Amino acid sequence: TGRGQIIGITAEAGMGKSRLVAEIIRLTHERQLVGYGGECSSFGTNISYLVWQPIWFSFFGLDPAQELSDQMQELARQLELLNPALTPRLPLLGAVLNLSIPDNDLTRTFDAKLRKTSLESLLVDCLRARARQTPLLIVLEDCHWLDPMSHDLLEVIGRAISDLPVLLVLAYRPPE
Repeated sequence: TGRGQIIGITAEAGMGKSRLVAEIIRLTHERQLVGYGGECSSFGTNISYLVWQPIWFSFFGLDPAQELSDQMQELARQLELLNPALTPRLPLLGAVLNLSIPDNDLTRTFDAKLRKTSLESLLVDCLRARARQTPLLIVLEDCHWLDPMSHDLLEVIGRAISDLPVLLVLAYRPPE
């Protein structure tokens, strides 16, 4: 229907969350949703955006083995394709991709709070642009180990997808 959905799968370890997620991925591929996924790690609870890194690398078509300059060129190309007005905010993507992208005249003046909200806004804008082209699936596994910055981004994206054809699937253990 073009409306965003969030599915939370919660169960104790070993109860089949990952198997259920795999079946959701299979079914959504049959329906031609483009999918992106990331997995939290127990050691990553203090590493900002760790679960989102593979998602955004794939979203922007980046190869982690490439040189930074090639990755930056591809990011610029992808932003230009999505919406040319997004390109000046490219340096903000360094935080979510764990890349050392130098600031430009626009981003150099941003304080930490503005940098975070601008990054979140940029990612939502990119998601909106891509979701207008094709329905999307985003899977985050082991969310019980989600770092605070990833949690904040998840909340922002969760709110933003209400009018987008995006399925957000979260798998996690029950809260203690």
